[in-house]
Amino acid sequence: MPISVREVAMDDLVALMPIWDEIVAETTTLAVSDLIARIELSLSDIGFKLYTAWDGTAAVGVACVALTDVGTWTETPGVQVSGLHVLGRFRQRGVARLLMNAALACADSWGCSSIVASVPSASRDANRFLVKLGFVQASTNRIVDVATLRRRVSVEPRHLSIARMRRRSAGTTVPEISLRHAVGK
Repeated sequence: MPISVREVAMDDLVALMPIWDEIVAETTTLAVSDLIARIELSLSDIGFKLYTAWDGTAAVGVACVALTDVGTWTETPGVQVSGLHVLGRFRQRGVARLLMNAALACADSWGCSSIVASVPSASRDANRFLVKLGFVQASTNRIVDVATLRRRVSVEPRHLSIARMRRRSAGTTVPEISLRHAVGK
């Protein structure tokens, strides 16, 4: 049976579960509520689409397609493809190409001249696939928790930061200091 691609519908949730189970096995930080939220966003936001590839009644692939700004210093509209995932047993059958065709249709509809794809750097197969399609590395994205970055870049002296954490855990507040005392007069 030929593979077809269409925009997701809320009724597709149960059919998407095998794909979701594979995605969650790789990330372990996602819940079904995350998938439901993405489906709802796809149905309500003209700048975000969730596409699914189908083999008859079985969902075999998925991709998030969003309108984004790809310019660093100028407003340059582009299409962002993320979350591209094809069930293992359906890889090497053109499913991902069909999902990328849906992204091309969005680019045409939204008037975009560039498509950006986000895949995990450790995913060799996904990166090879994109290179075969002509994608080039344009940047490297890195991610950090806010708390980690705050610890590393904060201009607050470390001893003050520790004192603040101790006060918070003890439930006490900072004693009032007069402005005159604070500026040393």
